[in-house]
Amino acid sequence: MHDGDVKRGASLAPGLRAATLVLAAAVALSFAPWAAAQQPQGTRTFTLYLQQAFPKQTNTNQQIDLINQTFGTNFDTWDDIANVSLGAKLFWRVSPRWLVGLEADLGAGGITGTAETDTIAGPANVSFSQTYAIYADLMLATHYLPCRSCTKLEPFVLGGIGIGYEQDTTRLTLANSFVYQRLFVRNDGWFPVATLGIGLYAHVFRDPSWHLEGGVAYYWARLDHMVNAEGALAPSRQVRADSDTTGPNYWIGFGKSF
Repeated sequence: MHDGDVKRGASLAPGLRAATLVLAAAVALSFAPWAAAQQPQGTRTFTLYLQQAFPKQTNTNQQIDLINQTFGTNFDTWDDIANVSLGAKLFWRVSPRWLVGLEADLGAGGITGTAETDTIAGPANVSFSQTYAIYADLMLATHYLPCRSCTKLEPFVLGGIGIGYEQDTTRLTLANSFVYQRLFVRNDGWFPVATLGIGLYAHVFRDPSWHLEGGVAYYWARLDHMVNAEGALAPSRQVRADSDTTGPNYWIGFGKSF
């Protein structure tokens, strides 16, 4: 029943391989003799940003659609809501064209709904929720700055690999004066993550140490295992919790070099 905690079904392997190659290139090429960048070598850059993600959530949305068909409800799927998280980056400029550092993301939220349906015991209330107490990741990441002469606008290529953690709960209840049935599934665990994308530093302030940052990327992450399920609506004592948070995203942030 629990194929459906945030579903974005793509394999991690291609993303992890590609991101690993990007990081390997950062180490191998970080001291190449390219033209000097706008910030001196050794400069640190800190950025706070908001990120909007677009998870595929294929199995999750199919599960919610099945609930809607079974009970005649119209609960939202993950395609119907905003998936917004808060992130932070801390980078060091290790060469004129390369920044290497850490990137972290933190999110929480979920979908909920209630409706009325007809049963053989009369009208009953149907309640559904799938909520994330926490979704977090930490990545070793790099920015490659390809433009030698850019000043106000600096494009970059992003790559990162790391680890994520999530804790989520799925609940489904059917209740009236004569009937009370439920499904309860709690899922949590650690999983690998990776990302590749492109972005832009915009030095639009009077003080050039401050900047705006934005970009788009693709993100790979998946937690897929068996977990315990409780209640009469559970199809079995253990169900598959396939939390596949793979998908595209974009972000915008505000930061400072020091």
